[in-house]
Amino acid sequence: TPEGIEPSYAEIRSPAYRRSFSLSRDLDPSKIDAQFKDGVLRLRNPKAEHAQPRKITVRVD
Repeated sequence: TPEGIEPSYAEIRSPAYRRSFSLSRDLDPSKIDAQFKDGVLRLRNPKAEHAQPRKITVRVD
């Protein structure tokens, strides 16, 4: 960064890259999958069972 300027956010290119973030409680951490191919990181974060959409039968009397 130029002298006298302080960035509020910056990413630095280096061979050792690390980033962390918090996940929603609606995700199932045991089923998270990550693939790195051709310089692209692909994350799959499926929803936990309790957060899945569900069908509810409505009876009409």
